[in-house]
Amino acid sequence: MIEAKNSLRASMRSPPLVAQEIAKLRNASPSKIATVKYAAPATFKPVCRGDEVLDSRPDPAWVRQSFTNDNCQAPNLPPMLDGATATREQVVAAMAQAKAYAAKAEAFERCVSDFVAAKRAEVQAGGKGLTQPQVIIENHRILVSQRSKERADAQVRVAINAFNHYGSSCEQD
Repeated sequence: MIEAKNSLRASMRSPPLVAQEIAKLRNASPSKIATVKYAAPATFKPVCRGDEVLDSRPDPAWVRQSFTNDNCQAPNLPPMLDGATATREQVVAAMAQAKAYAAKAEAFERCVSDFVAAKRAEVQAGGKGLTQPQVIIENHRILVSQRSKERADAQVRVAINAFNHYGSSCEQD
């Protein structure tokens, strides 16, 4: 057993350094390390209210405009309401605006879908349809509209929660 420990210790020892190797280590300089630059951080700050985070960035203007002459215009997102300072009537009006916005957004999505379907039918009839990038952009417009409906709904929920917590005249339990 003693021999095993001694042989293990002997194998773990490194060979002695020579004076020339020590001089090399003293005069060594750090190697150059390539620096990596990352893209700039996001240029927006989310709007945080309670446990909810809303993306307050506006959608690009081209998403709302008619594209490839589809004659589909996305509706404007309703304005955000500060529920902490709003009256009950303003909160109820914001709820109605969000509901009306959702209906208009669904009509916009239907318009874009119908346009893409008509162009696909046109291709089958031998006409010129949409290119693949145009189809992708039209699909993106629908996805942005769906996300905007969710954003409008979330804005109203935040306003209602703030109204119930801070702005209502009801006594807190």
